[in-house]
Amino acid sequence: MKKVICLLPFLLMATFLLAGTKDSLFHYPLADSIRAVSFIVSVKVQELNGNQKGMTGIQTSQVSLSMKVNRKQRTVVFKIPMEAKILATGLDVKNTGENELIWNHDWNYQETYKLFITTAADSVGNFILYSGYIYFPGIDKWKLIGTCKINGYNNTIKEPLSFFTTGKKNATSPLITEAWCQRNNGSWKKLLQDSSTVPLILPVSNIDSARQAGIDQKFIEKAIVSGKTDAVNKKDGLYYTLIKEGMGRQVSVKDSVTIFYKGYLFSDGTVFDETKDIPRTFMLNRLIRGWQLGLSMCKVGGKIKLVIPSGLGYSIRTRAAKIPPNSILVFDIEVVDAK
Repeated sequence: MKKVICLLPFLLMATFLLAGTKDSLFHYPLADSIRAVSFIVSVKVQELNGNQKGMTGIQTSQVSLSMKVNRKQRTVVFKIPMEAKILATGLDVKNTGENELIWNHDWNYQETYKLFITTAADSVGNFILYSGYIYFPGIDKWKLIGTCKINGYNNTIKEPLSFFTTGKKNATSPLITEAWCQRNNGSWKKLLQDSSTVPLILPVSNIDSARQAGIDQKFIEKAIVSGKTDAVNKKDGLYYTLIKEGMGRQVSVKDSVTIFYKGYLFSDGTVFDETKDIPRTFMLNRLIRGWQLGLSMCKVGGKIKLVIPSGLGYSIRTRAAKIPPNSILVFDIEVVDAK
């Protein structure tokens, strides 16, 4: 029998599964004016009794992210629509072929984790990316479970909820201590009447970073050997080729730089951003590390090609609809001015 529980203020930090209950849900009603692009919940699971079978997590109208236990095996599961295309996964995450991405990991009972679903939509292309992450506060690191693309849809997060499912013989008490959604303007809305503070979402320190750096390096260097890229020079992990020296002053990382550029994915050449007739101006120290390293080697008037491993780019972040997590980026850049 399914039991649906409406969210009320007095449920602050309450357990939402009692002995003998099979399924329990918490709905977080959102007004139509709230265009939510991210959804995050903190959850702690006490050890299961009985047949050691259960699952707790978060869900939207299209995807779910959960911590699952089946007897002694514990996993993190990102469930996606059948029509979705998988664009990225964390290392060691398995694609079951049944619209589930599964990471076998012995998460700990009595420890609080954050489950995070975020999106990036493209209204012109009429598609949306969904990404699922889990955060480990004890080591201050994130893990990307996966990212999928859904065509024909570019709306915001709908119908967010948290849930728990268990076998009839189980008795446990998972604890939701905070729940938030992020609006498309970057602001956060609290979904529980608790004392939690606004989330700080910076999923750049991630469990897979060292291994992913090695994978990116092998991929780029294989392309160099095969002649698929001319960015054969390397500095601090960045690959580059200086196309034109330039005659102006040397660029500093503290500069405001005015540039023409074209950015595309190293994997398939998909262009995700470029200037046309008018250059753009940026504070260099606010940009990704790959740009800071690369443009600091340029002079005004110079041109450079950068091949940026994901760790020097956007790492596991779902930065934009055309830039999946763990993307190696390529930029052709002309420095017009620096001051």
